[in-house]
Amino acid sequence: MKDKLAIIVPYRDRQEHLDVFVPHMHEFLKDKGIDYTIFIAEQSDERPFNYGKLCNAVVKEIAKEYTYFAFHDIDMLPIDDECDYGYPDSPTHLATNVEAHNNELPYPQYFGGVVLISREDFENANGYSNEYWGYGFQDLDLLYRLQRSGAYLEKFYDLNQTYERYDVNDILPYRIENVELTNNPKKHSIESINLTENTRLYGVINKFTQNTIKDGFCVSLWFKDTDTSKNIKNIFSFEGCDSGVFLSDGKYVIGQVWSDDESHYEVTYDYYKNKWNHVVLLCNDNKLTLWVNNKKVTTKLSDNFNLYNYEKHCIKISDFESNIELASVLLLSNNVNESVVSELYYRGTKSLDLIQNKYGCTINSWYDFKNLYSKKILLDKGANLNHIKLEGVLETYNTNVELTSEIYLPNRLNGKYKSLVHDGDTDIIKKYYEYNPDIDENSDIFFHDVLSNKLDYMSIGLNTLNYKILDKIERSGYELVRIVT
Repeated sequence: MKDKLAIIVPYRDRQEHLDVFVPHMHEFLKDKGIDYTIFIAEQSDERPFNYGKLCNAVVKEIAKEYTYFAFHDIDMLPIDDECDYGYPDSPTHLATNVEAHNNELPYPQYFGGVVLISREDFENANGYSNEYWGYGFQDLDLLYRLQRSGAYLEKFYDLNQTYERYDVNDILPYRIENVELTNNPKKHSIESINLTENTRLYGVINKFTQNTIKDGFCVSLWFKDTDTSKNIKNIFSFEGCDSGVFLSDGKYVIGQVWSDDESHYEVTYDYYKNKWNHVVLLCNDNKLTLWVNNKKVTTKLSDNFNLYNYEKHCIKISDFESNIELASVLLLSNNVNESVVSELYYRGTKSLDLIQNKYGCTINSWYDFKNLYSKKILLDKGANLNHIKLEGVLETYNTNVELTSEIYLPNRLNGKYKSLVHDGDTDIIKKYYEYNPDIDENSDIFFHDVLSNKLDYMSIGLNTLNYKILDKIERSGYELVRIVT
């Protein structure tokens, strides 16, 4: 049986676009050898527009002879042969170079505009959700349905682990525009310790360390916070006027320093709860810089800043009141830069030779927890007395740190589309962040119910579709299906 295409165009109150779209599509497809029909799915009620439900309704109404579908925005006009409307072997995204989007994807998982899907894949995914009223998220929901129902999608990895970073106060709790794709997963092994309550590492700052922190310091470490406490928690600090790395409110890493006149400076960044996080805190050149999971924030120190004198003070790692898991605690020279931080993040201690030889960044102390003697962790075996005392019980173990997360995307074609531009069409991400009650509700559905698997995709879609067909009208070049949602 020859494949037959249904071009399904959700529509309402855009007659001027319809008058351009239909003849353009016929002209574009006339010599492509594709058997197709254009269906205009007009929403004929006053409810907020429901793109997914209109698509589902047409799929329900048309004959089984249509073996695949193009779900198509009415304002996108194909203009080169890379826009291939032939039968797709897997879900395929066509609208990748759209004039209104500056010929680039609005965000990496964008699956809107024009998509090709076989009937089999679409029905296995139970179609679109019927629950997205107004603007946004039906395309992301469909992508997840296709993934879960076994359609072939290409696997990539997100360097930013975007869907691991949750902000309950944000209209986009997972900032989808921050996805950074790579073809290869990244992970490395670390030797870690679990510092439970009543356990900490504590010791006098020896002469070797004193010489490295006179004008500033740099500390790098991994931590995992599984503690339910939301109080301020010490991870690594120089005691006195405490300078170092702290956790606050179960959400934020704080990097803070004190000057010799007891002025206080700090920088903060959020972290992943119950997951491994990498932190680098650098105090040098009248700046305080904090990297958390390879993301940087910095603040300027006063022009006459002098670090508080810690020569007669102690280093403390963790505290008696909290639980924390730590690994690869390093004191480094102060010439750390973004490249060094990136190497430490993606390759861990395997990068130490590289950052010393290539970047000239020396390792002043490495708390690797391997050399424990008489309740002391030995940092070296020389004459520096470079050690720190264990108070409590030390638990050590090896673990792998995953630095990327899987993300599945459709096949993409590099076709170009001219836009019939209308208000608000050029910046999709900006529209997501503008207050709109429909977007807010759709965001809640997708991020809180769909991503968490609270909502079974087989419980809402083609198999639970309620709608009313007012009429079907054969027009010049298309079939108009008027639908009450």
